[in-house]
Amino acid sequence: MRANLLAAIAAVLPLVAICAVSVAHAEPGSATARASVVGGKEATQGAYPWMAFIVDAEGGGVISCSGTVIAPRVVLTAAHCVLNEESGALRGPSGYQVVTGVVDWTSPERQVSAVTQLAPYPKFADGTSRNFFGDVALLGLATPTTAPSIPLAKGTRFLRMGTRARIAGWGMTSARQEGFTESLRWAKTVVQGSPCEGYWGRICAVDFPSFAAGVCFGDSGGPLVAFDRKRGWVEFGVAQAVFNNCTTRRPQLYTRTDLLAKWIAGRVAKIEAG
Repeated sequence: MRANLLAAIAAVLPLVAICAVSVAHAEPGSATARASVVGGKEATQGAYPWMAFIVDAEGGGVISCSGTVIAPRVVLTAAHCVLNEESGALRGPSGYQVVTGVVDWTSPERQVSAVTQLAPYPKFADGTSRNFFGDVALLGLATPTTAPSIPLAKGTRFLRMGTRARIAGWGMTSARQEGFTESLRWAKTVVQGSPCEGYWGRICAVDFPSFAAGVCFGDSGGPLVAFDRKRGWVEFGVAQAVFNNCTTRRPQLYTRTDLLAKWIAGRVAKIEAG
């Protein structure tokens, strides 16, 4: 699926980070890189408590993505983080680990959860969605995390051009970075509108007017959030792709969560009940 996405969207790169690391090194603590989010700032402990670092060892390498806790046993991320990049087949859940509760996922205070099931949006997984819309997936945790859940935005109020938002993740500072990222970073961004670059169901956001910050590889599945006076931080987009090797001069693409709210709610209920 990731290979198909690359072929179908010229010059647009999905954000999954792939490192040629031995499976034996999949345990958190083996990484070397420490920065994340191009041009971002280091997050302080507790600032984004619903963030989740996702790592999977399959075959001869390890991949990493970002995500958010949306229920005690459910993490929201990108669908291409759970699909084999070559075949498009669903990866096995047994190789996944999710770290929550810390900004540095190597911290001894981290919560590490095994994953029992992977649930990508079906139409994205089978390639029948409109122009690769629906790049989201849910991870079912073996044990509940004590990290708080972030609510998903209701309606379309945050989709308006000029909405001030934030991004966060453990992605790379540039496309040339080697190894995994350890410290969570965040950055401000501004919504440019929806659809994004002609892709229906996607949101465009860019660091306007400085164009200095943005998401990069490893930020897949990370949130696009805005502040609501009644609900606090709410998530209304999931990081999907960037242009031209993480350039901050062009908008980044985020999947709209409001269009998938019914499916997400239904699957969350099943995972929590199970």
